[in-house]
Amino acid sequence: MIVKPSQQIAISVGGRGRYLIVRSTSAPVFISADGLRPQRLQTGDRINVEQFEQMFIEHHQSDDVNFDYQISDLEHKPAATDDIVIRRIVEPIQFEAHVKVDDGLKVKTILPAQMSTFDDITIQPGESVRLTAGGFRQVTIQVISDEMTKVRIGDKSTGANRGLLVMGSKSAIGSLSIDYTGELYAYNASQTTAILTIMGVQ
Repeated sequence: MIVKPSQQIAISVGGRGRYLIVRSTSAPVFISADGLRPQRLQTGDRINVEQFEQMFIEHHQSDDVNFDYQISDLEHKPAATDDIVIRRIVEPIQFEAHVKVDDGLKVKTILPAQMSTFDDITIQPGESVRLTAGGFRQVTIQVISDEMTKVRIGDKSTGANRGLLVMGSKSAIGSLSIDYTGELYAYNASQTTAILTIMGVQ
């Protein structure tokens, strides 16, 4: 239902069930009845209404409020629509297993002996650096610079306008995985120092 500003809507609750459950509301509303002072309700709230025949809904907003409710004998709580939303994981998640997914269907274990990690690589602005000499079937590169930097990844001819682009920093890591067995190069296309970390899988 739509509840307009300064409007009080009567709803019949007598004999329909024990609880009034707020399925969703675009803003808080207030419910009242004879002998019951106004109670604030929002999405997911429920209130015992079995002792009332009629109740009244109103709100203090300047715009219309969309209010959806149900009356039930079961004291269940609907799935909330405005709970906590994870926007960014600040700390890394630790895990033990290393696996490879093929076509999103098969999972293969990657043995520790197949993985190689390297010291962080620092690249000055406008400089090209060889990342690997080849021999890997997959290489994962992360940009972990102190400031946001733009890096081009590819073969020996990689430059400012040539190669795959990956951007990142310590606070917003950029990552790129390449299935490639040859030599791999990186070019710093930013005005600040780039720092890369690399892992290869044989």
